[in-house]
Amino acid sequence: MTLVDLSFRDSIAIVRLDRPDRLNALSDELLADFETALDRIDTESSCRAIVVTGSGRAFCVGADLPEVLSRLDGDRETILAFVRRAGNAFSRLENSPRPVVAAVNGHAVAGGFELVLAADVVVAAEGALLGDGHVRYGMLPGGGGAVRIERKLPPNVARRLLLTGDLEPAERFRDWGLIEEVVPAPHLLDAALALARRFTAHSALALAEVKRVANAARDLPTADALALEFKTFAAYLESPDLREGLTAFRERKRPAED
Repeated sequence: MTLVDLSFRDSIAIVRLDRPDRLNALSDELLADFETALDRIDTESSCRAIVVTGSGRAFCVGADLPEVLSRLDGDRETILAFVRRAGNAFSRLENSPRPVVAAVNGHAVAGGFELVLAADVVVAAEGALLGDGHVRYGMLPGGGGAVRIERKLPPNVARRLLLTGDLEPAERFRDWGLIEEVVPAPHLLDAALALARRFTAHSALALAEVKRVANAARDLPTADALALEFKTFAAYLESPDLREGLTAFRERKRPAED
């Protein structure tokens, strides 16, 4: 991989988009490297959480627009294939059994914002600007932006951002509930890792099942979603993770009870 750096810190994978000269703009090569990073993470049984961030002064500014423009007069199928690939990569991250933290080190626009929306939790550096931005260049979201934004933000805010292409500071997204914490840039990775470690303290199976149910429930009627939750709970009763967790709880309580 040349455009994505993958490293591991304890049981946490750090996926860093590493194309700072192009503000980490998405290209076929970068997406291929991103997919390779996810493949490697899937082979690491000890990996319990993922942090995604960027190199340089931007998180990701979306597709490499000059590259997209150069394809308009050629085979437009290559554009569709590129957007489809990006959308599949973001969905793969969203549906990963591992909790995903987006550490937004700088501007996250268009496809970069779609990547943020695919994370479970977001932390951002002070001064970062975020937004869909597609309509500013006569484009449309294709990687899940128009779908996920209204699930992650208040509807009126989401619709305004989609229709204006406005970029807003991280602090406003914190107020709207998308961003968990805004920190000085030098402390961003530490904040993201601290949050990821809170996830890794829990059962990997429990986290995976909670994510799976929560993701699936968004597209189901309430009665079906509740049935799925109960079915998942019933199956989880057979898991040793449940017995270990309850036993650990009992052991911690015993001294106080005595």
